[in-house]
Amino acid sequence: MLKKGIFCLEGLWYEDLRKRSTVEPILHLLELNSEVPYLHSDCATIEEFKFYIEKWIQKKYVRYPILYLAFHGLKNGLLINNKLFTLDEFSELLKGKCRNRIIVFASCSTISTNKRNLNKFLIRTKALAICGYKLIVPWISSTAFELTLLATMQGNVFDGRGIDAIYKKVNKVVKMFREIDFLMVTVKQLPETK
Repeated sequence: MLKKGIFCLEGLWYEDLRKRSTVEPILHLLELNSEVPYLHSDCATIEEFKFYIEKWIQKKYVRYPILYLAFHGLKNGLLINNKLFTLDEFSELLKGKCRNRIIVFASCSTISTNKRNLNKFLIRTKALAICGYKLIVPWISSTAFELTLLATMQGNVFDGRGIDAIYKKVNKVVKMFREIDFLMVTVKQLPETK
């Protein structure tokens, strides 16, 4: 099975640029040990973020269906250079462009919102799934979890049937990390529309 590439955007973790925290080593580990391709870019501003998102949705990056967003977060959004970029703004940017793609919010509290907002995001973007943390999470535990999560996503096809299997596997992984309040919402969980 062809590996699903990871398109990672990462924000600045500290105001002091001498502090060099990054999630890139876990991507490198996945590449070295499981041959999972990845692209990694730093984003310091909302404009840079939008620039890279518009790149990700281009056909030439279809082999990178996992969007891995490593930023500070707040309830219902990402914190980019101390500015809130809401899930609503983000879903408008991705409107209809995320078929058979998964978005991983590796940011504290971002998906701490009601189910209606998360469903709206999925419907508007056409994403297969979104997932992330509902609370503030510790760096080391969340990094270990994200490594396992990204590896778990490699075993199934990114379609309606495959997402059910991925969802079940992810929930088993979540049980191993009790301190992490993680949620995955898939298109299969959307309410039926008449």
